[in-house]
Amino acid sequence: MKYRKALLILLMLLVFGISALTASTYIRGIGAQVGQLSADGLSFFQKFDETSALQATVGLYLRGNSYLDYSVGVEYQHTFFSAAYQDWFASDLYWFAGLNHRGFASVDSSTGQYGYAPSFGIGGGFGVEPVFLGHFSVPVSFGYGVFYAVDEVPFIERLTVTFLAQIGARYRF
Repeated sequence: MKYRKALLILLMLLVFGISALTASTYIRGIGAQVGQLSADGLSFFQKFDETSALQATVGLYLRGNSYLDYSVGVEYQHTFFSAAYQDWFASDLYWFAGLNHRGFASVDSSTGQYGYAPSFGIGGGFGVEPVFLGHFSVPVSFGYGVFYAVDEVPFIERLTVTFLAQIGARYRF
């Protein structure tokens, strides 16, 4: 009976000790992100403490004087499990919640007519972020999002529920 109690205490300490480890001691990161909710473009990552972080992504595409496509995404990420396997490899499991705004603006050069179509999104899901050599990470996340496009159609047709698959590459510092 004594051995079971000691083994249980040791197991609990081991589990909580491993979960308290972080994948990287670097609290900032910069890189690129691709995803409908997170946005497509350059991203910045900032950890606030051992379990919470914020990621912001901004993307901009200009084609001449006639077309503009931009997107802004913000995600809160909360790490619920983290482990270091070797000196060169670690990983974080996290859940996320995010907001997105995207806009398309165009001008017809022959008529001079302007067009603008904004959309907004909210969503969440789960992700994994393997970290190599303490600096390089590849966050991959999956979830669901609800997107609202401003159009001249009935309200229910403006809403879209979609599966999210997002990936990025970042350098932590």
